[in-house]
Amino acid sequence: MSRYLLKSMEEARSCLKDRDVSLFLDYDGTLTPVAGRPEDARLSFQMKELVRTLAVSMPVAIVSGRGLADIMSLVGIDGVAYAGNHGLEAAAPDFTMTYDIGRAAREELDGLAPALSELEERWKGVIFENKGASHTVHYRLLGSRQFPLFKEGFDKAVAPALSRGRVRLAESKRAFEIKARVNWDKGRAVLWMLGRKRFRGTTPIFIGDDETDKDAYRALGPEGLSVHVGCEADEAAFHLIAQDEVKMFLKLLLDTHEAAR
Repeated sequence: MSRYLLKSMEEARSCLKDRDVSLFLDYDGTLTPVAGRPEDARLSFQMKELVRTLAVSMPVAIVSGRGLADIMSLVGIDGVAYAGNHGLEAAAPDFTMTYDIGRAAREELDGLAPALSELEERWKGVIFENKGASHTVHYRLLGSRQFPLFKEGFDKAVAPALSRGRVRLAESKRAFEIKARVNWDKGRAVLWMLGRKRFRGTTPIFIGDDETDKDAYRALGPEGLSVHVGCEADEAAFHLIAQDEVKMFLKLLLDTHEAAR
């Protein structure tokens, strides 16, 4: 079980002592509070400047479930690496990567889009994001009394595609993710980026808050430092209780890094 990071800083510092560090950060719920509407999750000026300053001292990547263009636009910091669509696509000044989910899975996702759009039109508070290589259906703004009927309609819409086995369903924070059934996730994407020149030889820190981030914690294992935001997690070495503690930890990391130089 993870330890509370802000009470375990000496242990964390010991893990990172005399090592070159790289930083991998989720966006929603980690760098920003989770917002009702995806477009309302904006990076604060203070957090943006902190990440920008850290990126001068160490390689930084933003790893998100959002589409790549969306997360690059929202963060807007030059020189860092970005991975979108749960790691299916990545871009940095010195590399790009797109994981091929295959024609069958792409056709399955394309085929689902009209039914999911119809759910969005029918249910106030439901937001459908078509990210090309995956879909997200948010229901954070849906009333709790409406959820059972919405869920019934959602299950009916996705059941045929799920039964064919080319896509799979995952649950996020008051959202459903429909993804290609491929052997690739945020963890594999982080390992792939660690093989690129800018990250090679570094000890990675990954901070996230969602179920999909646990793939990265598992992939890094004891070779990295994983931090889950929100509660204890079996898969992570450490946890933070609240999203605003991420900024506290990043400031401590920056101070420690600069003191060691």
